[in-house]
Amino acid sequence: MSETYTPIVVGMQGNRTLVNCEGSLFPLMDMSLEPPNFKIASFTDHMNVTVEFPPVLPKIMYGEGLWFHLSPVIEEESGNIVKKHKPKINSNITGNFIYVINELIPNTNYCISVYFEPFNPGTIKRSPVKCTLLQLEQESDEDSGREAGGYS
Repeated sequence: MSETYTPIVVGMQGNRTLVNCEGSLFPLMDMSLEPPNFKIASFTDHMNVTVEFPPVLPKIMYGEGLWFHLSPVIEEESGNIVKKHKPKINSNITGNFIYVINELIPNTNYCISVYFEPFNPGTIKRSPVKCTLLQLEQESDEDSGREAGGYS
């Protein structure tokens, strides 16, 4: 069960009620978090997305971690095609994690954005986009990855 706030506004003139309004606010559903920082390293046919999280995350309900309620989304865009990756995150995770996007096409430009998927899709705050061009001549091992720059 999450918290619910019910603000009530009553406008009065003397003993007479002119307006009576009531609403509800559900912090868990209405909250919007800043997107996490991330880095991408490109290889010939895949890229590593390193998502950076703070070492300690708030407990928002009965000791449950943030990941129980909000999932990170890694959005990959190439041309007019957008793919959403939703990594399975352990509720006790702290610090960084690496997500590998496989089966990419060499000599293709890919752009990545990371955000938390909120209950209310209208409250998404996307990270600045980072783009990279996968090049054929790169080796496909961890030591040869290129870090990509970002722009919005």
